[in-house]
This record gives sequence, C-alpha cells and structure tokens, in this order.
Amino acid sequence: MTQVAVVTGGNKGIGLAIVRALCREFQGDVYLTARDVGRGQAAVASLSSEGLKSSFQQLDINDVDSISTAAAFFKEKYGGVDVLINNAAIAFKVADTTPFAVQAEETLKTNFFATRDVLTTFMPLIKAGGTDSWPLVVLRTAANCRPFCCPALGNE
Repeated sequence: MTQVAVVTGGNKGIGLAIVRALCREFQGDVYLTARDVGRGQAAVASLSSEGLKSSFQQLDINDVDSISTAAAFFKEKYGGVDVLINNAAIAFKVADTTPFAVQAEETLKTNFFATRDVLTTFMPLIKAGGTDSWPLVVLRTAANCRPFCCPALGNE
C-alpha cells in the first residue's frame, strides 16, 4: 500500500514549507490539511505550479467532527498514516487589541487542546513501523517548534 504523510496547517508558513520538502523527498503521497478549503486548494495549486504533487484534505483541528472525518478518510484510503506532522497552530499579532485573557484562552484551545485531539484521534492510525523504522509526529505551537520522534511506536 502507498505510504502517506499528513501535515496539519499545511497551507502556509512552516506547514507549507514542510509539505514542499516532503513532496521532494518522501516516497509516497503527501497531504496538506487546512481548515479553509479555498486556501488549502490554493496551496496545492501553488505547489503544482512548482512541479510538486500534493493533495488536500480539509481539517479544522478545533472541530472534532472535522478531525474524525479526516481520520476516517486516511484510514479508508491508506489503512492509516505513515507520517503525521501536527503543525496547525494560531498566534495573535503583537499589536492585536484582543484582551489577553481571550488570547490566552483561544491559543490554549487551539495549540494545546485541539492538537491533543488530533493526536488522540490519529495516533491509533499511525502504521507500525511508520516510514522506514518509526513514525514522525511534530508538535508545534506558535512560539515553539519541537519534534517528537517515537521509535517505540514502530515496535508496536
């Protein structure tokens, strides 16, 4: 079965750069996800104009139904996921006048709780062995980007 890599928040910024690199290096299908269908499809078109092949799957990490729908798609089409890069996150601009308490609540809701929801749903779908010897999961917040590589998952 064809291997598949999934990048959440893959329509711009770091996520799009990761998708671009995977399109060049990964031996399998590469999916970028985004909450906005138009922006996701535009990112795929932009990559295509560079000669890179990617696909789009809608995924809003703040919507558990959207997470479940995306997970079901990858389970049905690929039998799971080989690589998950959980990049989706939000960040308020420095000059944003939204009260700090609201910013903090929205940031935690997306960058912690929604990220956790994606991982809770997708981790059982990560194929044993992942790609090569282990799957790769990247957790990203707006202020920090740290890879979490778990070789033990490949042994299950």
